[in-house]
Amino acid sequence: MKKIVLLGAVALMAVSCKKTYQCECTRVVNGEDWKPIVTNAAIKGTKKDAETSCKSLEYSTGWQDYQNCKIK
Repeated sequence: MKKIVLLGAVALMAVSCKKTYQCECTRVVNGEDWKPIVTNAAIKGTKKDAETSCKSLEYSTGWQDYQNCKIK
């Protein structure tokens, strides 16, 4: 029983630990989707916080100028 509790605690700590995640953003300017601008940003924190921060980098001013971001 102690092993199960210990294993559960270790798994919980591994899931909620802070790591550095890579956020990859693809920007399209002037509708040139065949030649996007790709940038990367390092985000440190939990996975949920990193996803939220990465999504906050997205924007759109129409079909000709937008940026999509995702965690790699």
